[in-house]
Amino acid sequence: MKKLFLGVGALLLFFQPQHSSANEEEISEECKQMVDETKAEYINLVNNDVLASFDLLEKKSENSLIFFTASDLWKNEMLTGKNETLESLKKLMSGKYRGEKRLYFLNHDPTRGYILYKDINNNNIMLTIKKEANEWLLVDKKEKKGKIIVLQTAKCNDQHFMQKMFDNLYP
Repeated sequence: MKKLFLGVGALLLFFQPQHSSANEEEISEECKQMVDETKAEYINLVNNDVLASFDLLEKKSENSLIFFTASDLWKNEMLTGKNETLESLKKLMSGKYRGEKRLYFLNHDPTRGYILYKDINNNNIMLTIKKEANEWLLVDKKEKKGKIIVLQTAKCNDQHFMQKMFDNLYP
């Protein structure tokens, strides 16, 4: 009986269709655009919820507010190289979160910043950080209950997934 199962398993592996990524259809440009728009909308909704939790940013004018995302910092490192200051910021900006983490500077003050984000438990977080010598230090952490943000995914993604599944079943 054991040999029969091994034989059938080997035959299934042998006759399973082999697909290369070159033969697979790419997601259409329209679908990619829909996915990108949905992602951008989700990030916008999450950031608006986080910003609404902390009145710090409501008191400031748009002209005095600058922000960077975690990916902006990684890109900057590629251009400027590693340094202690950037490494300490990267540590503060890493971790799990919903949407995107943003580092805000108010009134163009490069020595004090605020990292705002929604954690994976939907709590809105604001970290106050201060630059000392060659590193950024955590000064304060505030946490407030945030809204659960739900957004439907782009339908083309589901259709593409189903099509790939059928293509693999019936080559």
